[in-house]
Amino acid sequence: MEYKRGQFKINGKHSEEFTVYMRDRPERPSAGRVIELRERPGNDSIVTDFKYYKNVERVISCYAKASDFESVPFLENEISNWLDTGSYSDFIVYYDPHYIYQAIVTSPPNFTGQRKNGLLIPFEFTVSMRPFKQSRTGSVWRSNEKLLSNTENYPSKPKIHIIGSGDISFWIDDHKYDLKQIEEEIFIDSFIEESYRYLGNQLQTLDHKTLFKDYPILDKGENKIKWTGNVKELRIQPRWWTKV
Repeated sequence: MEYKRGQFKINGKHSEEFTVYMRDRPERPSAGRVIELRERPGNDSIVTDFKYYKNVERVISCYAKASDFESVPFLENEISNWLDTGSYSDFIVYYDPHYIYQAIVTSPPNFTGQRKNGLLIPFEFTVSMRPFKQSRTGSVWRSNEKLLSNTENYPSKPKIHIIGSGDISFWIDDHKYDLKQIEEEIFIDSFIEESYRYLGNQLQTLDHKTLFKDYPILDKGENKIKWTGNVKELRIQPRWWTKV
């Protein structure tokens, strides 16, 4: 979907459904690495790097356009319900349309309009975003590819879908991943570090089928893929991402 100036999507709905537009681009702080500095004699400090990043907050300033004055309170209620989020959701914004953020609303909309604003309803709300945003091209599944190139600056955590049976091994560069007695298929999700398959509408955990401790990652640059065993298809959703 094309995103025109001021448009965005969050909590599964497009802002256009509510005639809502961003008034301008928000301030865009980058995700900060979590470190600790401990002072010691000699005007020096010891650095402890915890090797993860903090969420970032952004204040989103918007306006909505009502069809008439009587519909203003109804539109405000609809917007409040839309932005009442209890979990992270995809957040796509017009000024960065090639990436998908994960965001949750932490401060609900604050409507400030008065009658002098006419049919325009100004408001703002705050989102907290996970520190990495996913490239939209990284959500595309790749089938039986022997080489994947990660052009982002950070390793990604892919989802791998193997259709096959029996004992199977696959490699990403020199890293080998063994699977035992697969029945028809298995999903290996490196982001949540779980393996499973679907039986109808039920999800069946298959962690006991994996013989590796560390889940696969796709490093920066080229990643060579190969496999052995009775594999009909090996599909990878690479989930390329970069820091916010």
